[in-house]
Amino acid sequence: MAQSESEKRILDGSLWEEFCERLKACGKLLEGPDLPQDAFNRALGYRALTHFLRAGLEAQVDFSDPEFPAFYRLADETKKMLNDNPDNFYLNCVVDPRFEYRITGRRGTVPYFSLGSKGGVDASGMSETGSIDSTQIEYAPDGRFEILVSVRKQPTNWLPMTAETRSIVVRQTFGVRSQEKVTELAIECLNPVRKNNTLRVERFAPALLGAVDLVKNTVQLGNLWQSQYKREHLNRLPAHDQAVLRRAGGDPNIHYYQSYWRLAPDEALLVQLRDIPECDFWNLQLANAWMESFDFRFFRCSIQKYTAHYEPDGSVQIVAAHEDPGPRYPNWLDTFGHGEGGMLGRYVHAKSFPPEMPARVVKLSELRGH
Repeated sequence: MAQSESEKRILDGSLWEEFCERLKACGKLLEGPDLPQDAFNRALGYRALTHFLRAGLEAQVDFSDPEFPAFYRLADETKKMLNDNPDNFYLNCVVDPRFEYRITGRRGTVPYFSLGSKGGVDASGMSETGSIDSTQIEYAPDGRFEILVSVRKQPTNWLPMTAETRSIVVRQTFGVRSQEKVTELAIECLNPVRKNNTLRVERFAPALLGAVDLVKNTVQLGNLWQSQYKREHLNRLPAHDQAVLRRAGGDPNIHYYQSYWRLAPDEALLVQLRDIPECDFWNLQLANAWMESFDFRFFRCSIQKYTAHYEPDGSVQIVAAHEDPGPRYPNWLDTFGHGEGGMLGRYVHAKSFPPEMPARVVKLSELRGH
């Protein structure tokens, strides 16, 4: 039997060589006049590439079969991307609208979680094809539930798909992370055609090269956004174009405020939230220059609704600074030795949407002398 082109490329090593060459080329995406030029941030950039590659391999190679689906974590404690939320527990899953699925779960203690079905990525981004969240799900008395995922409408607990659907994104948002339990979720395909998920040779090349595409696309999108923020609203937090973020996989129930920060050693960023809207959750986080959240395994990396110190009038003052601004400002976001990076604020299920999270640069000495 004649060898297929896929078989030839695997056997002669050309597929692996192309994978390595494409990955090598991604390193050049860290270079550019608008990107940090110091060794510290370049090292962070190379580390980010390894994070994105791990995410890409899991998404494209290990968890890419829609007939035998399983939830995996595209972003987690050590794989971070595009200002991932330190207060979230993310799950992802590949699906195909030709099939139907059943998600089974048991409600945890997180205040909010959502499931969204997403269309495939094209030139305009990722489309929204359906959603359901913890406020809409019907639960059994013991907290168990089922969600049917299908194009065909279901009577209750239904996550819609369309012909464009390719994946599911789950966000679980903590109040106090150390004290809470995430909702347990599992998924199964109800009508698979194949009997097992043995590796198919013809699918391996696009999967392996797709992993590198995820690396490339993530870096390019992050660089594009960060360049815009530096140019248009450095050290400010206006509302982002919500449609843009939803096309990148954002939750339609979240209103986003995204930007870039840069502070001298004697400077601080003072964010004063005076009119916090009624909402299920809010937070503000910092990230590094490649839009990766700081290490929330060991440190407080966000100020949020359930852990913030509130002023008597209900407002919140947040200070991002290289050093502790003192007891007058307990909502301190440490920069952990970084001089610049991404930042993002969120309101979840908000009743109103302020045009910005007011922020301004001040001298650290000014705060300490307050």
